[in-house]
Amino acid sequence: MAKKLRLGIVPYMNAKPLIYGLNQYTDSIVLSFEVPSLLPTMLNNDQIDVAIIPSIEYFRSGNYAIIPDISISSYGTVESVKIFSKVPIKNIRTAALDKSSLTSCALTKIIFKEQYHLTPYYTPWDNRDDISGANVDAVLLIGDNAMKMNEDEYITLDLGQAWFEYTGLPFVYAVWVVKKGHHIPGINKLLRDAKEAGIRSVKTLATIESQRLQLAQERCQNYLTNSIHYNLGKEEIKGLQTFYQYATSLGLAPGGMEIVLNKS
Repeated sequence: MAKKLRLGIVPYMNAKPLIYGLNQYTDSIVLSFEVPSLLPTMLNNDQIDVAIIPSIEYFRSGNYAIIPDISISSYGTVESVKIFSKVPIKNIRTAALDKSSLTSCALTKIIFKEQYHLTPYYTPWDNRDDISGANVDAVLLIGDNAMKMNEDEYITLDLGQAWFEYTGLPFVYAVWVVKKGHHIPGINKLLRDAKEAGIRSVKTLATIESQRLQLAQERCQNYLTNSIHYNLGKEEIKGLQTFYQYATSLGLAPGGMEIVLNKS
């Protein structure tokens, strides 16, 4: 029996279009769902063959090749990566970061330092369902939890929008990667075809996700259509490189890394 291809994927709504087209390959593909911060370790330990990983982890490792033409990115408002603050943004002195997304943690530090000239004291945040008891000025939430959070009692900062206003570039949150030197024939086409199938099926996906998350179908469809983008073209790569430059300047990633695309 041929070994099944093992894919590591984040469990959030924004990734669903990237795997929707894979449901026809259940005999040859296994999907493992995990928070983004854990997927690189699973890939390094050979528990999975391909993974969607936080973009910051690509630069921190140096051991991966990126699957071309695919990302989870935004051009402006992203909705699912937000700061929820009890005080005006300029007055934030303490912040708790949802450690399930290392890219969003790095982006928070970049936006605070470069755009707002803030260097708050940071702590990790694990209780993603309830931030009311957080003993800090602000909390970073990502993914479905950020979208479900009631914003009425908070000042919010959408980090996708903040990045776009500051740089004029899209922000790339995550990319598909394989280990360098790990040849998987046809993987680029397989994942590109899955993405295209998912994008064609956004309305169906929005209905499914709205029921799962108890959000309006229209909001889910707008999120998957307008807030999240799935290409990795010249502008996205430029945004990725700019993010890396800021990350290295703040000591959040090592220098000397380049973007390497997978060939197979």
